[in-house]
Amino acid sequence: MKQRRSPISRLELGLQGMSAAERVALWKDTMRAGGDVEVIDEESFVGAFETRTLGDLRWTRTRSGTFRFLRGKDRTQNVPVEHVMVNVVTSGRVHGRIGRRNISLSAGGVIFSRLSNPMDLIVEDATWLALIIPLNLLTGSFNWSPRFDGCVFDAGTTQAAMMAGLLSSLGQIGETLETTEIACLAQASIAMIASCLGQALPLPGKPKKNVTDLQAAIRRYIADNLSEPDLGQERLCRAFGLSRAQLYRSMKGTSDIAKTIRRLRLFAIRRDILSGEHLGKTIPAIARRWGLTDERNFRRAFVTEFGYPPSQLRDWGSTLAGRIGEGTCLGFDLEQWMLGAHLKAEI
Repeated sequence: MKQRRSPISRLELGLQGMSAAERVALWKDTMRAGGDVEVIDEESFVGAFETRTLGDLRWTRTRSGTFRFLRGKDRTQNVPVEHVMVNVVTSGRVHGRIGRRNISLSAGGVIFSRLSNPMDLIVEDATWLALIIPLNLLTGSFNWSPRFDGCVFDAGTTQAAMMAGLLSSLGQIGETLETTEIACLAQASIAMIASCLGQALPLPGKPKKNVTDLQAAIRRYIADNLSEPDLGQERLCRAFGLSRAQLYRSMKGTSDIAKTIRRLRLFAIRRDILSGEHLGKTIPAIARRWGLTDERNFRRAFVTEFGYPPSQLRDWGSTLAGRIGEGTCLGFDLEQWMLGAHLKAEI
């Protein structure tokens, strides 16, 4: 029986061993796949992040001090692959707006949302669990309605207890799983989400993926060819025999392809600088390694994306990589996952 490993990757940002600026920068980078972060008190801020991939599902556990989480129209209008997020607060408080809804969650509450929902939330010294699922997996089994966006179930409700039990269990299962077990997890998760939202699943049947073979192939191609300088719309059109209009229709017109490629490259460069494995290379050489050949444009884009110059990151990287290891790369990993690189074409 074929097996797959599903280890938990961790990032721990404590008060000892790194500056406030380093902690906040790493937290912003880790959260950036979902939105933007404003830390209320940088000097006292601490955080921890854990994540694992379970086939097409993504599980996370997050603990942090107080911060503001923002997802504006510039982000919601350029979603590469739509995802549904199920969040269960286990301590602290989360409140603010999701779309047009005002929400307030305390320990034990659960909320449903999508990656394309605008958000303005305050997270107050909270710990929460999350399950992230590509929307196509859910819509292959039941119809997702806009009324589910920002849907809250308070602590003590049956729905909140069900989702808390599911998300807790996903963090406790072993690291090595058979493919049949991963499929079982997906089907059970979808069934429980449908039940909580009052949706009936078709029986019998296997959830169908809405992502076409072409969409999955394009996303995989982007992920596999980030280092090629000519990767862009024209190359994608040539590789798949499409016109520009056909390319955008195939990607459902929800994503700025050039912007997606640039962001993934910037995260890859950031990962290489922080890793400490390329100390013998200049920063422009690392950028060229990922297809960004114009040094001035690269530096401008890097500062715009992360809020600090790459030279400052290299100063941090010489000490951070040894202290927190793989956690420095979680932002890049999440960006690639949100792109949909994990979704394979059906053959």
